[in-house]
Amino acid sequence: MLRPVWAEIDLGNFRKNVETVRSLIPPTTRILAVVKANAYGIGAVPASKVALSVPGVEGLAVATPEEAMELREAGIDSVILVLGPVTREATAILAKSEVSVTVTGVDGIRAAEDAGASCKTRCRVHLKIDTGMGRIGFRYGKELDAAIDTLLESPHVEFEGIFTHFAAADTDKEYTEHQLKEFRRAVARVREKGLKPKYVHAANSAAIMDLPDAHLDLVRPGIMLYGCYPDPSLAGKAPLYPVLSLHARVTHVKTVPPGTYIGYGKTFRTTAETTIATIPIGYADGYPRMLSNRGTVLIGGKRYPIAGRVCMDQLMVDVGVDSGVKVGDKVTLIGSDGDESITPDDIAELSGTISHEILTGISARVPRKYIWPC
Repeated sequence: MLRPVWAEIDLGNFRKNVETVRSLIPPTTRILAVVKANAYGIGAVPASKVALSVPGVEGLAVATPEEAMELREAGIDSVILVLGPVTREATAILAKSEVSVTVTGVDGIRAAEDAGASCKTRCRVHLKIDTGMGRIGFRYGKELDAAIDTLLESPHVEFEGIFTHFAAADTDKEYTEHQLKEFRRAVARVREKGLKPKYVHAANSAAIMDLPDAHLDLVRPGIMLYGCYPDPSLAGKAPLYPVLSLHARVTHVKTVPPGTYIGYGKTFRTTAETTIATIPIGYADGYPRMLSNRGTVLIGGKRYPIAGRVCMDQLMVDVGVDSGVKVGDKVTLIGSDGDESITPDDIAELSGTISHEILTGISARVPRKYIWPC
């Protein structure tokens, strides 16, 4: 590590969070661990291997074909579902690798049939049902009936699953229950026509924690695996453990007089003599520029404010006159130091976003250091 910036990934805590999911669902319900976006920034391959070591984990869910192929190339042979729509070309590649694809239109089913036929196999598909998200999927009625008819005419397609996605499971339980009702209606229609999907699934992290009726054949935990609650109101539902922490070391320290401007745009001006510490991390690393003059960092168990704008590659901190902060001191930007802590949710709140964006936004140029389960 040439630059003193790194993220620590506690895979032991990640495993504990998978076990928390297991404790919340019936014994017959399996887990499809969501490891899209490089496992929310912590590393898809190591996260997947740890998740699959937990009893009850059936497989993995990703967002793109490339994410699925990365796991296959790493030797992971479990069920892998690509949650997003895929092109005809990608469907053919995924079928060869026995990766399950989401179909959202009749053309997707036809592409799966062609892929299965050309590979002399059966392409595994999951039917996506739009129950109120309005993004992708078949709506109940003519769209769903057309999908059913096409599936019945597709001998090289394995109808592996059917699923939906909740739009507001963390904030609107009534609407989520409406979506679940619509989904059950779609599943009943499929079965009425003689189709028998192996996996019926709907529950995301919020529904896992707060809507037991949605714990069907599979659940799809995402953000909770990474130690964050889908909504603060769910914090008391189950224990979650922090997985990612973000650190750096002080690279420069100087004492400045009152009236000194710090950073781009002259947005911070000292009112008294103070010490400014420079930290070699910025928005190109995924640390939000929105934290300019708002965020804090931890050094030596104490909290210090960011002074001026967060730069692309560096930021400055006002550490006062008698802090003793020196070059080489460890800085915690996300995580705990002594009695103080900064969570992804804290960063998200100050940035006007969600913890998902904070975790997935930590860029590839930040090295990940792994703490493996004992």
